[in-house]
Amino acid sequence: MTDVAGAVRAARLTDRQSLVELSRRVHLSAEGYRRSLGVPAPSATRPQISLATFMPSWLPRRSPSVHLVAESDGELVGSCRAIEEPRRDDWVIIELDADDSPMATEVRFALLSALVDEGAKHDVARFHAACSDVPENMELFAQLGFMAYAQEEIWYRPPQPVRGPRSWLRGAIPRGSHGRDGAEHAPAEAANLQAVGTPDAWHLFDLWSHTTPPAIARVEGYAAADWEPVGHEGVVPRSSLNPLLHFNAVTAWLLPEGQRAAGFAQHGVCKEGPHYLRFLVRDGTDGAGFLRAVLVSMGSEAASAGILSPVRTYESSGLRAAEAAGFASIGRVTTLVREVRARVRQPAMVPAI
Repeated sequence: MTDVAGAVRAARLTDRQSLVELSRRVHLSAEGYRRSLGVPAPSATRPQISLATFMPSWLPRRSPSVHLVAESDGELVGSCRAIEEPRRDDWVIIELDADDSPMATEVRFALLSALVDEGAKHDVARFHAACSDVPENMELFAQLGFMAYAQEEIWYRPPQPVRGPRSWLRGAIPRGSHGRDGAEHAPAEAANLQAVGTPDAWHLFDLWSHTTPPAIARVEGYAAADWEPVGHEGVVPRSSLNPLLHFNAVTAWLLPEGQRAAGFAQHGVCKEGPHYLRFLVRDGTDGAGFLRAVLVSMGSEAASAGILSPVRTYESSGLRAAEAAGFASIGRVTTLVREVRARVRQPAMVPAI
């Protein structure tokens, strides 16, 4: 990094307040896309979507992590942070901030370069990131060997009242779902939802394989065993949001259909800010009914906090279900990957001994 742009070093505990202020300035700036975060910036129509809501502290959410800062004339002008993925040699970049200045591009490039160099010391296999799809971001990541491989639509369901005639339950139930006594009844799919356990891993892997294009499945490289902890751990399936949010608890359900899973939903409970929902729907399934049943199962706490749900743009059934269940699109992000080590994808590629 040049002297004009500053110097890159490891973050210190004494940097905390400066990092909070830097994050706030970057997030509220007119060019808030200068962040490698899968969270849309606030806008005039949706001012409630704020980075501070999702990340109330700069402290790492998963450990171990790497946190680098750029310093110029004694002031922090940039921050870059990555976390390790459990059970993989991959790092996920969750922050790449640069103060609004003529040198912002150089600061971000220097931080990202330093992070890649640091990863080489730790034998990192792959780097992952998510960012707004704007030329500045795409050019920056491309210069360092990142490849865009998918896009996610971020859907948001605003907080709903938990009592009264316009309660959250009414919003989750379609018109006509009333008994003879006039009382509201949960969708029929709610009774069919099953809590996900370790034995369901193969069925979930089969569902994911069905909903994911082969080229993207090869990039993410999941096996059936990777789905075993999804009922209590919010890491799989990958999204732009789950590395950023701090889950106090994770629950997952599946909708069985014969010998297969027709739907999957993972609920991350966040005490601060909106809850998290990632779901998959098999083609031919009533996605809207499935999602309404999931909303009922998530309960009033999630409804009153608001819900964020990332949906891949190739998941057409999921996009339709989100809109039908009362979610609104608030932004789109691009997911990127940088391959460092070649992976053996098939047993036939293993050299003979």
